[in-house]
Amino acid sequence: MKTPFSRRQLIQGAGAAAGIAAAGKLTGQGLFTSTAQAQVTAEKSALLVVYLNGGYNSVFPSADSYRAAGTFGVTGDNIMRDLGNGLIVDAPTFGTLLPMYALTHMATVGVRHGITAHGTAQNANFGDGSRSYALRLAAAMGGDAAIKAVQAGNRNTPGPRAAESGVSLQVITDMRATIAALGGATDPTIPDRTVGANALIASKAMSERLRATSPGMLTQLNEGYAAGITTLQKPVQVFDYNAMATAYGMQTTATAVNNFTSQMACAELMITAGANVVIANDGGWDTHGDRTATNVRNMMRTRILPPLATFINRMMNRPDYNVNVVILGDFARSLPGSDHASSLAATVIGKYVRTGTTGRMAANVQLPAGTPSCMGLWQYLSALVKAPPAMGANPHPSLILPIT
Repeated sequence: MKTPFSRRQLIQGAGAAAGIAAAGKLTGQGLFTSTAQAQVTAEKSALLVVYLNGGYNSVFPSADSYRAAGTFGVTGDNIMRDLGNGLIVDAPTFGTLLPMYALTHMATVGVRHGITAHGTAQNANFGDGSRSYALRLAAAMGGDAAIKAVQAGNRNTPGPRAAESGVSLQVITDMRATIAALGGATDPTIPDRTVGANALIASKAMSERLRATSPGMLTQLNEGYAAGITTLQKPVQVFDYNAMATAYGMQTTATAVNNFTSQMACAELMITAGANVVIANDGGWDTHGDRTATNVRNMMRTRILPPLATFINRMMNRPDYNVNVVILGDFARSLPGSDHASSLAATVIGKYVRTGTTGRMAANVQLPAGTPSCMGLWQYLSALVKAPPAMGANPHPSLILPIT
């Protein structure tokens, strides 16, 4: 019998299937009017990757590097905040707008990749040319979540995209599909969970022949079907979307992931639904000519830190979660003109982070020879989330607390 589905229809349905799969651990009474619920775990580890496309000025995680020459606007001690153990950050931004938990669980990690071209640096930060660091980590972390790796929003994640042990990068551009799959008993447009699962089973069977012709292209859809069907009846706990949206200053009916604030809300939603790794990409950080770092400070103050602080306050104080955040970009910004440096100083915040730095820049925005490259950062992150050392041993042992 001829299938009623076209290839285009299947691909377009992948996002909705992914949302339903993500919500397999979630249920609730209605779409926007009541609570949703999520499965409880002993200590759920997760990683939020905040990627600043274009670059990440090292004045934020290594402010004292520029005190002597007064570069990047570091004109006095009031521009720096000493967090201890050699870590000095930018006071007007990190030192003022991040919560105390972040300031006492923060480290700067050096990445000496030797690259000054955007595309090459972006790809190196996310993979080794053929395998994605983020997907390798998400797969190594395990768990039974329907979706383990998420791109929040439509800005593409650099680097390789090949699935790792069945884990692929799922793109969420609208949270509505996930929220709508929470049960919706009081919303007549949302089917009963059992009815929804049966509909997925029927849809999967009807499209099986066509899906088999392009298994690679339709990986996300295939995973969405399987995970959505098998996880719609998992144990649950309370999760309130309305409260979450309000906390981020969003309308409770707003579900599109189209700015950094909604990316942070999406990250919270997906981590609560069981995701291991969430990536939030933000653009506009190729800041040539920003000699005093005024532009990047303004972007950090107005666009990044307020919703990130909300995420940290809501997710990092929970005893049942081990949530970590890494902030990085293509490379640091060079002097004198805020151009392309050949190294990167990344910021990491998390429960098991020991305050300190392996990424203190020299005054000319260089890191010492022997500083690990991109994989070294991901090896450190792997240790923080308690994943098996699939990518090798942590080369930054001084920046980690004993893990229980």
